[in-house]
Amino acid sequence: MKKSHIKFNLIDNKKFHDQLENRSESVLHYKTMRGMMHIIQKYTDPSGWMFRDLPTKDDGKCYYPLFLREPFSLKDIDFCKFIDPKHLRLMQEKKIIPLVVMVTELWVLFKSEPKGIFKNSPYYNVINRLEQNGINEEDVVWLTCDKYQSQDQRIKAKFIHFDYFLQQQKTLPNEFLKLDSIEKKYISMAQGVHRHHRYGMTYQLYHHNLLSSGLVSCPPYENFSYISVNQMTDDYMKKFRYFNENYFEEWKKQLPYEIDKKQNLHQYREDEGHLFKHIFLSLVNETHQPDDRVFITEKTYRCINYCRPFVINGDKSSLRYLKEMGFKTFGEFWDESYDDEQHDHLRMEKIVGIVKKVCQMSNEQLMAQYNQMLPILEHNYNVLKNYEQFEKLN
Repeated sequence: MKKSHIKFNLIDNKKFHDQLENRSESVLHYKTMRGMMHIIQKYTDPSGWMFRDLPTKDDGKCYYPLFLREPFSLKDIDFCKFIDPKHLRLMQEKKIIPLVVMVTELWVLFKSEPKGIFKNSPYYNVINRLEQNGINEEDVVWLTCDKYQSQDQRIKAKFIHFDYFLQQQKTLPNEFLKLDSIEKKYISMAQGVHRHHRYGMTYQLYHHNLLSSGLVSCPPYENFSYISVNQMTDDYMKKFRYFNENYFEEWKKQLPYEIDKKQNLHQYREDEGHLFKHIFLSLVNETHQPDDRVFITEKTYRCINYCRPFVINGDKSSLRYLKEMGFKTFGEFWDESYDDEQHDHLRMEKIVGIVKKVCQMSNEQLMAQYNQMLPILEHNYNVLKNYEQFEKLN
């Protein structure tokens, strides 16, 4: 694995983040038929671990990292009061660079209205606090996982794209996991945070009698709506062309589906190769939101890290994103036009068509196809393990 050539320095400000974390917790609300679903989240971004162990250099640029989990609640919190006065002074004097790190979630930072891009935006919640404490907007460097960040000339902070989940998988010490035998044709993990498209994909697998051919997980059914979109899960599901009310009701009674208890080990930076060892295809249920942005997480990168072909049930243009990052996909083996579909339901129908064809193939045929895919899988694994991002801060 390629080592980072670090030429910058980071201020050790663990005390700042401890104080901010102890301040309180923010709560996200989702509307459900039975009331509100509450998701508690911390104020500090959990990406701090990968920065604190860097071999930094004292004579390079010096950053004061602000690992801020989300920008919304910061409107009501003066986080600058937790900064050591000497560090605040050095930032005011432009001797230390304030580095805002928001890389574990893809937040909408800007409003689209011409006159509302700042004062009504989450971005302004952070910048306003810094400016109130004598730090200029143009002196701020902001790390974000949004590769397609707005280039509006009124935005004075410098934005740098940083893919946290790629970095997370890169640091795992696993070797190339070659497929030697097939026990299940595919794996589809849809557990975790409730998402319409995850329920939609799992229902489609059930509707097409594909569940027995794969390893599938899915939480108990929840009829809810996102904050930004007034559409309940039931209404979302009924938009499938082949929706059947009886099938749907029977499917809901079967939930939850579970694979095993050893999932989400990546959160503790532990190996998850056991999930992929004997499967051919990974059907990735990404963290898709009802907007036009692209967000790739560990759900995709662990397929690359564990050397399996994949299809992505997520944002439109997810495959384009990966190709721009230097990865290769599998268009020579199946139809990847699903990546261009604007609507979730059409995208999922095409993906299920791929899964169906995979399930119709014998294990011998799949092993032969896997061997044909090996150059792509080896390329992707090497790109992941050698991808360099920290040099952007030099």
